[in-house]
Amino acid sequence: MTVSVSALLAGLGLTACSSSSTTSPPKADGAAPASAAPIAGQSAAPAKATAPVSGVTTESTGSGGSQTAKCRTQHLRWTLTRLADSGTGAKDPANAELVAVNSGSDSCTLAGYPKLAFHVGKGPEALGVGKGSPAPVTLGAGKKAVIALRYSELNGKGPDSGNCQVTASAADVTAPGDSTGVRVPVVDQNGKPAEITICGDEVRMSAPVAR
Repeated sequence: MTVSVSALLAGLGLTACSSSSTTSPPKADGAAPASAAPIAGQSAAPAKATAPVSGVTTESTGSGGSQTAKCRTQHLRWTLTRLADSGTGAKDPANAELVAVNSGSDSCTLAGYPKLAFHVGKGPEALGVGKGSPAPVTLGAGKKAVIALRYSELNGKGPDSGNCQVTASAADVTAPGDSTGVRVPVVDQNGKPAEITICGDEVRMSAPVAR
C-alpha cells in the first residue's frame, strides 16, 4: 500500500512537469506576433513620411513662374529711339525710349534693368542708371518691354546741360543677368538714323513696362 501511494505521487509529479513543459512553447509562439506588430507599424511610418517630400517638390516646381527662362540679349530685338520735345509742358518727359521685343517663340522674363552705355570712342561715356529693383516683366512671343530714358540735353534743360560731352549714334545694351551685349543704333521717331547728345554722365532708366 505504501509503494502504491508513492508510485501514484511520482506519476502525478511527472504529469505536472509534462503539463508545464508543454504550455511554455505557446507563450514563446505567441510572443512572435506581438513583437512583429511594432515592426509593421514602423515600416508604415516612413511611407507616410514620404508624402510631404513629394508635396514640397510639386510646390517648388510649380511656384511663381520659375519655369520661364530669362530674356537673353540675343533673343531680344532692341530699338533706341530719340524722342522729340513735345512742348506740352509734361512733367519730366522722356528724352528717349529703349524697347526690347521678344523675337523668340517662347515666353521669357526680363528681370531688372538692362546695362546701357553711351560711349564717345574711348573717352567720355554716359551710363544707364535705374532705381530700386523693378518687378519682373514676362514677355510672350512678339511682346515688348519699354524703358523710358531721361537725361540732360544740349538745349539747356537739365542740371548737367553745361557738360555735354557725349554725342552718340548708338549704345551698348545687355539684357539683365546676361553677359553678352549688342550695339543698338539710335533712330528718330520716323526710324531714321539719329544721334543723342547727353549732358553729364548719367541716363536715368524707368522700370521696364510690358506693352
